[in-house]
Amino acid sequence: MEIPGYREEPFEWYRKMRSENPVYREDNNVYIFKYRDVTAVLDDYRTFSSQFRDLMAPEMRRQLDELSSPSILILDPPKHTKLRNLVSRAFTPMKIASYEPEIRKITNALLDVVDGRSTFDIVKALTYPLPVLVISKILGVPDRDMEKFKEWSDNLVRVLGFGVDMDTEREMAQYFSGLIDERKHSLSDDLISLLIRAEVDGEHLTRQEIIGFSILLLAAGNETTTNLLSNAIVTFSEHPGSFERLREERSLIPTAIEEVLRYRSPVQSTRRLVKREGRIGDMKVEPGDFIFVYLQSANRDEDVFPNSEEFIIDRKENRHVAFGEGIHFCLGAPLARLEARVAMEELTKRYGDIRAVHVSPEDRVDSFIMYGYRRLEVQAS
Repeated sequence: MEIPGYREEPFEWYRKMRSENPVYREDNNVYIFKYRDVTAVLDDYRTFSSQFRDLMAPEMRRQLDELSSPSILILDPPKHTKLRNLVSRAFTPMKIASYEPEIRKITNALLDVVDGRSTFDIVKALTYPLPVLVISKILGVPDRDMEKFKEWSDNLVRVLGFGVDMDTEREMAQYFSGLIDERKHSLSDDLISLLIRAEVDGEHLTRQEIIGFSILLLAAGNETTTNLLSNAIVTFSEHPGSFERLREERSLIPTAIEEVLRYRSPVQSTRRLVKREGRIGDMKVEPGDFIFVYLQSANRDEDVFPNSEEFIIDRKENRHVAFGEGIHFCLGAPLARLEARVAMEELTKRYGDIRAVHVSPEDRVDSFIMYGYRRLEVQAS
């Protein structure tokens, strides 16, 4: 599908499509833009499947299955239900909250490196390494592997929605398999150990299932948080006074983060495969159709969000779908929110103001699925 001006800024295109072609078909690809249709698709897993691995060539699928089980992101019930129930044992609210001191420690250590500088690349200094270091700590892997983790994460995001990087998949599977062997001989309180211990109705996760979830956490957990934080800085910079207000009223930070998620979503879109005949709005869909769901467009739907194209830092009603909807609602959303809150709290403690000084489409992540920045120079005072 041709997307005029998408690389520069997609929001005007979304607005135009919501108005003129809210459900748009091109061959067997269907693109949807309105909130009501987006949520209807995401809530109906029986019609709209996430199980894309079944479409792969048999030999590639066999190779992948030998390395790791499909992540919960690309599974339907009942397999999805079993895996999510097991994995959620390691993502309880109490467990997520216990990570806050470590996240705060990592955040301050990163900011100490650029302390006293008036300008720096905040992606390189903070938003890039923070989630990688946090995930490393949670999984229980050495800090020295951070660059390796980030390289893998970047490779996964690069092919997201378009294929598989078998070399990266193989390297990650071997790495996590080694970690599992270590933990089985010496369980601790890290996530790998928690996943090994996880049990529901007498069932445990297999080695391949633990590897699959670790790979998913590495990719989704890193890129989403990096994008959320860089998008927050850009958005606050576009709206003078935002950062100062958060500095004076830090209790507003969680609400501001939710508005950033709505206004400039880290994940722009996702997709589904039609399993049985159905309808989206007035359009009939049939088995084999691909549905492209534009989360960011839904988050700016005028029928749901008053003044939808405006950033309102203290927006009260905010039912955005930045983390998805339905059975595939992002399991890591509480962790991403926690990291973003802690990072913004520490930034507002250190600086009177922080502002992006050069924002260019050329510095954005090169993806139609993710929205964030690879580089972002800021001025801090």
